[in-house]
Amino acid sequence: MTIFPAILAIDLPEYPTLADNLQYQLTGFLVVLFTLGSLALLVGLIGRFFIALEARQAAAQAPAPARIAAPESTPTGEEIPTAVLAAIAGAVTAALGDRRFAIRGVKVADPRQNLAWSAEGRRTIYASHQVR
Repeated sequence: MTIFPAILAIDLPEYPTLADNLQYQLTGFLVVLFTLGSLALLVGLIGRFFIALEARQAAAQAPAPARIAAPESTPTGEEIPTAVLAAIAGAVTAALGDRRFAIRGVKVADPRQNLAWSAEGRRTIYASHQVR
């Protein structure tokens, strides 16, 4: 027999009233809530610590900014504006995050030559219909 149940047995009378039972249960409930709240706070603080540690490591290993080459010419002979190249480099940076990359070239897609995506979309739509 441990000492803890003996201590609890001292607090309760032999025939407890409804108020005694409610006080005992409320005390136990508050102890559980305090314990769970403390654990949640501790886990949250540990999480914030690791997030800050990861951010510090990512800042130390940040990749060099992407270089934007001179505007390239498109198949129609016009040049791609530097602002468009910067937007493409920004999108690649956002997608890849901390990984290093180099943009070697940019090509304008001719929609008349590459119909694979539209054909796949039509195939998916037709496949979803039920034949009666």
